[in-house]
Amino acid sequence: MCEKDFLEYVAKYGDYSKENVAYTVEKLNEAKFITGNVKWASNSPMIIFPGNLTYEGHKFLDNIRDNNVWKDVKNIASTIGGESLSVVSALAAKYISNKLGL
Repeated sequence: MCEKDFLEYVAKYGDYSKENVAYTVEKLNEAKFITGNVKWASNSPMIIFPGNLTYEGHKFLDNIRDNNVWKDVKNIASTIGGESLSVVSALAAKYISNKLGL
């Protein structure tokens, strides 16, 4: 997907600046959820490559795919004040493990 198509797709979900999208792509890459990256010039994002989901990204989405699981994990996260993606991902994995009796 080219950057223009990617930014148009993101715009369907909210009014996000190119800088906000670039920051999110970088953070998701740092967390190993996507392979995307950003090329910067003069302290501004020049080109955004969204990349693909990684194995970690797929695991996270698989863990929260069920709406009931997602609701429960969000509720748990909000009660402990841990709403970072890595905390939510760990909570989702633990929640699924507990549901399976592991």
